[in-house]
Amino acid sequence: MKEFKNVRINYECDTLIRVENKNYQIHHCLDREDILVDMDGKYPTLFRVIKANPSRSEDGCVYQNICGGCQFMHMTYDYEILHKQKYLKQLLSGFSENVSFAPSEHPLHYRNKCQMTYQYSKSKKVVCGFYEEGSHRLVTVENCLLQSTEANELILKINRILSQYKIEPYDEQKKVGVLKHIFVRVGFQTKEIMVVLVTNGEIFPGRSQVVKELLKIKGITTIVQNFNARNTSIVLGERQKILSGSGFIREKVGDYLFKISPQSFFQINSFGIKKLYDIALSKAFIKPTDIVLDAYCGVGTISIFAAAYAKKVIGVEVNRHAIADARINARWNHISNVEFSVNDATRFLTEQAKNRSKIDIVILDPPREGSTSAFIHAVGFLKPRQVIYISCNPITLKRDLILFSQEHYKVQSITGVDMFPKTKHIECVAQLTYTEKSENKKKSV
Repeated sequence: MKEFKNVRINYECDTLIRVENKNYQIHHCLDREDILVDMDGKYPTLFRVIKANPSRSEDGCVYQNICGGCQFMHMTYDYEILHKQKYLKQLLSGFSENVSFAPSEHPLHYRNKCQMTYQYSKSKKVVCGFYEEGSHRLVTVENCLLQSTEANELILKINRILSQYKIEPYDEQKKVGVLKHIFVRVGFQTKEIMVVLVTNGEIFPGRSQVVKELLKIKGITTIVQNFNARNTSIVLGERQKILSGSGFIREKVGDYLFKISPQSFFQINSFGIKKLYDIALSKAFIKPTDIVLDAYCGVGTISIFAAAYAKKVIGVEVNRHAIADARINARWNHISNVEFSVNDATRFLTEQAKNRSKIDIVILDPPREGSTSAFIHAVGFLKPRQVIYISCNPITLKRDLILFSQEHYKVQSITGVDMFPKTKHIECVAQLTYTEKSENKKKSV
């Protein structure tokens, strides 16, 4: 054991220690703590906090030291908000002095999506959980504090049914077994629940009995079997079969109703979706004559919100399942000034630039990898007066903001939105305005 006093932490709450000319990161620390580090294992680990930061919380998740999914569960929520806001300002203040942060009103049980991985316990019971961060070791979890309470209760009932009918979990090493994952979607407003049974192929012994028992559980409105015989970390396969119900659930956000299918992207924080979109659209300043591009549009949620202000909205998404749902969502909500395209966002916008199409506002919500230089270059060619960049990764946002600045876009404001409380992840809304006063020299796309 070795004691370290008055430690300092990085954003992920790791403190750096140096032992025998080697650097090690010790997880789950807070600033100014005195800690005792266990030096006997392969790597040094936190053994005990001797003098705790007043904002340390030990009332969090019982799995927080072994799961790794909730990096900030060991601190109070007030501390977490200040920690995230400080990080954003340090990272992005070079683009704008107007960096703010919007906390969540619901820091626990906010996830509308739950996906569990299955295996046998030592006593041959069917158990489920999450892979430990950075490993392939399953941590058995019975009550996740981030998942909805309905999903947690449902998973326990499903596990009893799977054990009762001896449904064999898939063994990755032996490549035998049936069940890989359970995927649950919960409509917080509609109270509809979808259960997706992800299996190693189409053969599912005991399926009819399992479905019969599942339908006895209050709240389940549809059951789907998804076929995934691939040995990858991807949860869902391309093909599936509806076992009961419609194969989708509905969820209401604000005044709008949305269809959510197993394959479709939908924001996982049901409580925070409207706040995020309200912030984004308040910064867009859309006029009734504007044509708006919603890139990486998913199931068309923000496209439909933006349609109330614009002449026309074009939603672009490479996932054909999501676009199919987006078109249905527009019909359900009686939105006639939105059109959706199955296309890669970069390819689509490059074509628009070649055709010199009129686009007044660009809203983009790319995956964690961020957008592309070609997409940003095409934006610069078309010169929409406003760009609203919604990002779930401040690191790639910073990279892309540099590229936007080269296309004469100035960052007016950046707002962090806490869509992922108790984790290190942050959603951001960056507001950019085209600022070049003189005509650009002719660019090539």
